[in-house]
Amino acid sequence: MRSTRREWKNRKVGTLGDLGCFSFQNGKSLTCGEGGAILGHDERLMDRCYSFHNLGRPHGSLERRNQEGHTILASKCRMAEYQASILLTQMGTFDEESKRRSDNAAYLTGKLKQIPGIVPRTDYAGVTRTAFYYYGFRYKNEQFDGLSRDKFIAALRAEGIRASAGLGVIEGKPMNKEGFLEDAFKSKAYQRIYSKQKLAGYQADNECPESDRLVEETVGFHQSMLLAARQDMEDIASAIVKIYEHRQKLSSTGQVRPG
Repeated sequence: MRSTRREWKNRKVGTLGDLGCFSFQNGKSLTCGEGGAILGHDERLMDRCYSFHNLGRPHGSLERRNQEGHTILASKCRMAEYQASILLTQMGTFDEESKRRSDNAAYLTGKLKQIPGIVPRTDYAGVTRTAFYYYGFRYKNEQFDGLSRDKFIAALRAEGIRASAGLGVIEGKPMNKEGFLEDAFKSKAYQRIYSKQKLAGYQADNECPESDRLVEETVGFHQSMLLAARQDMEDIASAIVKIYEHRQKLSSTGQVRPG
């Protein structure tokens, strides 16, 4: 869960289930560079989580099991106190910033859905509040006279909009097409463990054409841009309209110049 400000049927998503997990990595809306947090309502389960991040040492209901004082096989993923202090200084403005992102995103979506070839993201009916880590939309290049997504993004950047091709893409490929997966399927270890039929089935299951299409069409930008003024949302929409109006020239020449 990337933020407690995301809600499902008016419940914070971090409160659903037994545990809620949060990342404070550098690109997140609440960040201290690296680190994370876990919350839950089961004290014994939370004691186990605490022990796991602290070398498996006993905590609360988890008792020492050997002379070394470790209760479980664990990791050393302890966040430093200075990182926590960085997070605490942001808490006073975090709710207001989250609301501004949500309001700007809703306004921008209203503008973009009026532009041919631009399909804004949508939420499920049960979503009552969204916390934006990345604002994305689908770019249908056939309605831009075949203008490639790369040229569309280059044109946006020429207009001062720091757009990208979305998340989950490694060297232009979706995550399920990463080379290490193919290497695993072909490895001697996998071929010893699994039959050819099972390996073929796993590879077939890894084909995700709808996901591939989404990856090929996604354009968007980082959540920090949603903290800008309302006029900046107007500028984003205007830049896309400008590209649409000049799509034939851009498609034929491929030249992109700042506006």
